[in-house]
Amino acid sequence: MSAVRIVDIKGLYQPGFPDSSAPPGETRAAGYNPGYTSLDNQGRVYINRDLDGRWARNTQLIEITVEVTSPEGELPEGARIRWSTRDPDDPFNERPEVHPDWAPTLDENDHDIEGSYVGPAGDDNEGTPARSPGWEEVEGHALLDATETSASTAIEGMRSKIRRHMTDIAGDNLIVRAELEADDLEEASGDETGIMTLWRRIDVEYIRMESAPPLAVEQVPKHFEPVFSQLDFTEERVIQDQQHLALDGGTLGEAASRFVAEVFSHAGEPGWFCLIAALEPHPVPQARGALLFTGMVTIRDSGEGERRSEYVEIPGEHPDASHVTFRWDGEAMSFAVGIVTLLSDPPRTRLWLEPHDIQSEFTAGDGSVAHAYRSRLFFFPRARRRGAAWEPPGYGIPTRVQVDVRGPGAAYAAGMSPTIDIGPARYFAGRTILFTHHRAWWDPALAEPRPGFEQSTLHTIVHELTHAFGMPHKCGYFDYRTPRRTTCCMNYRSHWMIDADQQLIPGTAGRVGADLCGRHVKETRRVRLEDNRGLRWR
Repeated sequence: MSAVRIVDIKGLYQPGFPDSSAPPGETRAAGYNPGYTSLDNQGRVYINRDLDGRWARNTQLIEITVEVTSPEGELPEGARIRWSTRDPDDPFNERPEVHPDWAPTLDENDHDIEGSYVGPAGDDNEGTPARSPGWEEVEGHALLDATETSASTAIEGMRSKIRRHMTDIAGDNLIVRAELEADDLEEASGDETGIMTLWRRIDVEYIRMESAPPLAVEQVPKHFEPVFSQLDFTEERVIQDQQHLALDGGTLGEAASRFVAEVFSHAGEPGWFCLIAALEPHPVPQARGALLFTGMVTIRDSGEGERRSEYVEIPGEHPDASHVTFRWDGEAMSFAVGIVTLLSDPPRTRLWLEPHDIQSEFTAGDGSVAHAYRSRLFFFPRARRRGAAWEPPGYGIPTRVQVDVRGPGAAYAAGMSPTIDIGPARYFAGRTILFTHHRAWWDPALAEPRPGFEQSTLHTIVHELTHAFGMPHKCGYFDYRTPRRTTCCMNYRSHWMIDADQQLIPGTAGRVGADLCGRHVKETRRVRLEDNRGLRWR
């Protein structure tokens, strides 16, 4: 019986196999292994990479080689290889660690119109190949009758080859089958690959100031596996200490951008992000803001449509009021002060509150900040503002309530993602900074990290690197895992989460973990990084 066997797939990468093409000193999570055909269903094909793994915009392909054997030692005249493809189900949503509430978001193809699980279903790829049909001839192996799902190639020297262009969305997958096709062929066995999945491969330049404690970068990649993005960190490059990047919070953004431009050696190179372990953002207060007032206040609102807001008034003149903390029924919630208005007769201070924003309906975009924050909800102490609509209950805080009002204090950034302005638009740019001497993580008296430093900083590293994909923070969701213990790493610890009706869930502050929610997982897969002008990947 004649037989066809797949003997090699160039452009397919095996997790855990050393990548011989990696630069000296770098380790990649997957490498090309001659003869590997992804029978373990773990094979990776990189988006925007050529067959040698080099950056190539709008290119993701494999080259498959088959070998033919025949008992007679030769093949019937006109024998060819018939290639076919199928799009199998994405099995991620069936994993036991995935919460069932997120399964329809991750793979709606497996669910009915009401969101009830039906079963694994293929044909769920979302991307498009760079060419259609997706087959390409390899010299010496003439290509005939190509359609989107099948083609045939000539056999030369008992071998045949073909190139298959893959789709361009992370998580899309494919199986390719090869069979012998000839007139009067009695019997022949074919062969097929395992599931081959589209992944991004991102190199992350890891830079550490000399006095910054090392970051647990080896723990980061697993948190990006659900979005099929392979983050390969370079060996750390140690740079000179700079205790503060800026003079104050107002100049931090500009100063941080200049700093990153100076130290990020791969800036603008396709496929590169950076992670910098710095010290402090700017000189910070050593204590909480001064207590300006404590007592009962009345929450009021004023304004129309998207300008409607809530405020409280306290006696006396307090132009430096910075934060208001409400205390009720065993709960506490703080709001920043947006505008301070000094009033007379009697002297009093009106404090307009900055709402808590939530981006619950974000979508994959072009990396611009405007796209990431295009759809927003705003939660006040007693109402939610959605567009021009003003709807109770917000945080459900009583109209008359106990407050503490404080001046500027020790709250400051633990990490940041300096953006880039191109024309009137602002873009995320794959640049991330972690301030390791933040007082939450660093003990200045002992001049050493506090216990649990590595795990405590992990959430912030994943958070900032997710911004590099153009994703917003504060989605308001639990992470994708079950049982539900922690919330998406893109949230703020001080905020409550939202339910299916996009109303706040009491008692859900302080539960932020290191994983993403289902929506962040799905939308990050859909991002086309090559379209982000801020990355400057040419």
